[in-house]
Amino acid sequence: MKIELYGLRLPEVKPGDDLARLVMNAASEEAGGIRNGDILVITSKVVSKAYGFLIRLSEVKPSRRALRIAEKTGGDPRFIQAVLDNSDEVLFILPFAKLVEKGVIRTEKMSRNITGAYEAIKKAPYTLIVRRGGQIYSDAGLDSSNHPEGVVSIPPENMDDYAREIRRRILELTGRRVAVIITDTEMWFSFGSLDFARGSSGIEVIHKGFGDPDLYGKPKFGGVDRIADEIACASALLMGQTDEGIPAVIIRGYKYAESEEGVSDYQLSWDAIRHAVKEIIKSSIKILGFRWIFKIFIK
Repeated sequence: MKIELYGLRLPEVKPGDDLARLVMNAASEEAGGIRNGDILVITSKVVSKAYGFLIRLSEVKPSRRALRIAEKTGGDPRFIQAVLDNSDEVLFILPFAKLVEKGVIRTEKMSRNITGAYEAIKKAPYTLIVRRGGQIYSDAGLDSSNHPEGVVSIPPENMDDYAREIRRRILELTGRRVAVIITDTEMWFSFGSLDFARGSSGIEVIHKGFGDPDLYGKPKFGGVDRIADEIACASALLMGQTDEGIPAVIIRGYKYAESEEGVSDYQLSWDAIRHAVKEIIKSSIKILGFRWIFKIFIK
């Protein structure tokens, strides 16, 4: 089996642009056009630009809550207000600068430009982790990178809808049936960041192989690969995070199961997550004893 990845360089995307047409033109130059069975992976930032999901911080008026949080964190109160405006609930605050200061996060392990790293940390010493539209985001997904100063993009709330629209438009323009995945980069607990699928259309999001036999005929406790997320991570190898200028990737040759489902079909509600955490803690205490909770959370 051979899988090919083609990075697509797009012109600067502006509100109102026909994103599918821009992708089609880039695919003609970089990938011999769009073909049936291709998977188009595209960043949420470009979707936000095309559909006008942009915020000018100069037009944001901070509330008392935003001012209070800004005073305690050193953040921009306008940016904090924009996060609050686009969040359902603030879950917790990640003290990034404090973690660097205490050596929990070591800048030399994540940057060759230590001076630039400290400048970035100074601008964003704390990160708000929030719930938004059934998903968890850092700073509600607001992103200022590769935007003019004072402008941030905000991801659309239901990106499955936008993936479906882009897929439909490509079919209309080219007559080709493709799958579309919209991605976003997030911090991850394994140190660093990963790209995740935030929306999709035309592809099975999760491989439904739980219980299928392994090589020895035993039912597998697994086989539930998050296909859309794995594709997002593969595409990120070409997209990068800084000045690569490749916001879209075509993946060709991967045999996927077609589906009308989307990423949102596999989101646990926040109530379900809370219930799961409670059951995990109760089971751990029951089996491992009360000393476990002191060892894990208090040590």
